[in-house]
Amino acid sequence: MDQDQVSESIKSFKVICAIIGICLGFGAPLGALFLGAVFSGQTSLSWMNREISAHSFYYVYMTLATPLVFSAFGFYVGYFIDHIFLQKVSLENINSQLKQQSITDDASGLYNHRYVILEIDKELERAVRYQRSFSGMMIDIDDFKQFNDKYGHLVGDKILKEVATVLTESVRRIDILGRYGGDEFIIILPEANKQAAMTIAERIHKNINQYLFKVEVPHNLMMSITVSIGLASFEPVKEVDKTYFIERIDQALLKAKALGKNRIYSD
Repeated sequence: MDQDQVSESIKSFKVICAIIGICLGFGAPLGALFLGAVFSGQTSLSWMNREISAHSFYYVYMTLATPLVFSAFGFYVGYFIDHIFLQKVSLENINSQLKQQSITDDASGLYNHRYVILEIDKELERAVRYQRSFSGMMIDIDDFKQFNDKYGHLVGDKILKEVATVLTESVRRIDILGRYGGDEFIIILPEANKQAAMTIAERIHKNINQYLFKVEVPHNLMMSITVSIGLASFEPVKEVDKTYFIERIDQALLKAKALGKNRIYSD
């Protein structure tokens, strides 16, 4: 819930409680008249007319003042509810932000290493249980150290973030994308066979090659980069643990780089 929604909810609580107070206030004179009739044992309309005539100031006062008092009290109660509600929403937002920060890589904005490893366990367990296909890939930016040495780490961090954006736009919604470490990214491809995984890898490779990265310092120039991709598929998954899974895609990546970089190697 965003701040505007919270503010609107808070405004509604105050108004609602004040309106309830007004309604209760207008009911107070009627309640007093009813109780008087009960205690006196008189229920006729003539008694009520005499009662109102005899104590007209009292009933007029209650009709005018009680709704004001009750509405003020209702507004105060609403304000108190608002305060509790705002604290609850703020605490939920803080917890949500902390949770998001705990699973997010600062440099790229993707999932961090720890979270991706946990997701590999979950997805492998699901793939084994239902005997589904499962694929993954490791992606490395070719010669990334040279960019850092030549342009500085700020430019390197910007490249990491923009590569993360291209990767995010190139994968499926169900895929899990994270930064594995340094200039390496890892992608988990649930229910993707070798052909589907290769289609995604080729799309990533093409999109990265076509993307122009802007380097503002020390020179305002556009440049391109390349990536090497190691891909492994399991059809269907049987007895595979996360260690073996990571070893497979990591070895595939090493072979892609050994063959000259800027390519996809499928194990």
